[in-house]
Amino acid sequence: MVVLTVLEKCYGLRERSFLRGFEASLSSLAEGLEVQVRVLGKTDGNWVQVEVSGSDAPVFTKYLDQKFGLAPVFFEKVQAFSRLGGKIIDSGKVGYGLYVDVGISIPKHVDVLIPLHVLRSQLANGKKLSISIIVDAFSLHDNLPLRVQVTRIDSAKKEVEGRLSKGQSSVFREWLSLDFDRVFILGAAFEQVNRIIKKSSVERDVIKVIQLGFLEQQLLCKLGTEGPGIIKRIGPMLPQTPIYCLFPKGIRAIIEN
Repeated sequence: MVVLTVLEKCYGLRERSFLRGFEASLSSLAEGLEVQVRVLGKTDGNWVQVEVSGSDAPVFTKYLDQKFGLAPVFFEKVQAFSRLGGKIIDSGKVGYGLYVDVGISIPKHVDVLIPLHVLRSQLANGKKLSISIIVDAFSLHDNLPLRVQVTRIDSAKKEVEGRLSKGQSSVFREWLSLDFDRVFILGAAFEQVNRIIKKSSVERDVIKVIQLGFLEQQLLCKLGTEGPGIIKRIGPMLPQTPIYCLFPKGIRAIIEN
């Protein structure tokens, strides 16, 4: 038997429903394997903890790592230049960068800092924009999943710095290259979002729902559809759920002028 911290966070108004749904999803993934999987709950950092047992536990553990990612948990396991999955935390609360929670909790909680100058270089063509402008422009808000690459580890101070991974940076470049508004819903399951899209009659304005994480969805709007209009229509059906919009044209105007 092994206890794993999966890189999916449980938060929002429907935590119990989320945990049940996540356990059902894992059970479905485990079909055909000699394995038992049980969701134990969540950590202090809201990461989901699961218990895996059975003769196929090593195989299923590897599959979980590939599909969701597993937290390193221990600071000592983090290595320079390694790529880690995580979710933004405390967005906009400091002016010198962006913190990403990657699940480090022993001997203490440690987040990966992406310094402001790195974000400027990777996202804003080096333009000296404030962290608040970058956060708002790219919808870099709490719980948005990100892939980072570790660039510096200070073992004495228990600090880690990083940058957006090459793949993550490419994703943002792709978003900016296309004139499609994108709406981010942070705190609702894929099935719930699809039901709301149908109920609110915005299906004709949305190309598809892209699952970024178990509770993080992106709506790819049709060309000419404005994200704020979608938010206005679906927002009342998602009370206390953060919803943001990324405008490629607006971002290009900021970083290219």
